[in-house]
Amino acid sequence: MKKILLLLTVICLVSCASESEQEGLNNVADIYDATTSYSKSFNTNNGKKTSSFNVKVSGSKMIDSLQPTVTTANIATLIYGNMNEEERGDYDHIDVELVNAKNDTVGYYYPMNILENIYNKSKNFKAFSEALINNDAAKLDEIRHKADFEKPIGQPLLNVIKNLEKKHGQLMTYKPFGIAEINNSANEQAFQYQGNLIFRNGKVPYLVTIENIPGQDEVIGFRIF
Repeated sequence: MKKILLLLTVICLVSCASESEQEGLNNVADIYDATTSYSKSFNTNNGKKTSSFNVKVSGSKMIDSLQPTVTTANIATLIYGNMNEEERGDYDHIDVELVNAKNDTVGYYYPMNILENIYNKSKNFKAFSEALINNDAAKLDEIRHKADFEKPIGQPLLNVIKNLEKKHGQLMTYKPFGIAEINNSANEQAFQYQGNLIFRNGKVPYLVTIENIPGQDEVIGFRIF
């Protein structure tokens, strides 16, 4: 009778985070007003080696009010986006664990190839957000999907911002807090990037939808609340 030996080795290390990894952790702490910690895991399963960057987020009232899948996807993307190319090649996935006010935990892991796609698609979310801050109507019109928005969107959006500034003061910056995978009006997959526009005296949530089609990264939807 043959015996099959399953060899599973898991090593968790709390080695020093690189400058770019630490910057990602700081971004997460700032956006969610949270405490962050991390570790690095190296696993061997029947000779196959995998590694992960593990993030733990706690002490945040904000994460208690959001869907965990939306929050963890954004956190993993923030960490990925701050890593350099060499660091991204060091890991197979990024694991995110959330700890809520009741000390309950939930965790999700995100393979690096999935995060690469989410991060690349997020570039026009960033461009959209920065265009609002910089009063750049031309950029807003450039990144819109013209089949969805035949008319220019730039100036109408900037008019919305001007009206919000009358109530909340100058628009200062933006903070992304969530990413969701949804279906668009054509029942095609898309990414919905969720954030807050930060004004001098308040914040306003907003959504930007980017089509999830290879080679097509234009804005197909948005909403400012």
